[in-house]
Amino acid sequence: MIDGVQARRLILAATTLAAAGVVAGCGTTPAHPTEPGVARPDVSIAPATPAPSPTLAVVPTPGCLAPGAALSVGEVDAAMGLRAVTLTLRNCGTAAYTLNGYPVVDVLDADRKVLDVKVLDGTANVSSIERYDGPPKRVDVQPGATAVAVLVWRNLTTDAATVAKGAYLSVAPAEGRPRHTLVLMVDPGNTGKLAVSPWMAL
Repeated sequence: MIDGVQARRLILAATTLAAAGVVAGCGTTPAHPTEPGVARPDVSIAPATPAPSPTLAVVPTPGCLAPGAALSVGEVDAAMGLRAVTLTLRNCGTAAYTLNGYPVVDVLDADRKVLDVKVLDGTANVSSIERYDGPPKRVDVQPGATAVAVLVWRNLTTDAATVAKGAYLSVAPAEGRPRHTLVLMVDPGNTGKLAVSPWMAL
């Protein structure tokens, strides 16, 4: 038989073993040990890379040539074989654009080659137009404002073999300034000439 002293000794030994097992379970052994030679995956999340800020493209204004002129051509007014069309200069710059003379004009064919057609200063060389007659005057075109000139010719054909057919105009506001290419059907027949007025303020 086990007396009281032996019973207490057995209970104390069992308690000590149980406590030792709990302590062993709380050690530094990982909950999910990795096999030797096998790297554990890195589950850390890298910080997000901020998206680059959008850049705004600078779009140049179509047809605005230095130092700030945009040329355009109107519709042809045709009557009794006489043709007339308005050339318009708009100041697309930031300072006054000074004019004092005639536009410089060449007539081009469909391949943009210069035709043998003279462009004379003064509408009276083809047909007198009272409003546009007279010598050139200085015109200071302010930013956003416009000036005009008129181009005239006659459609006269006496020899079909020498008929000039223009598809474009090459126009500079003045000698030595950048040229603009404008789409315009020009039919001077075989007269071989056009005439242009001086620039005028509107």
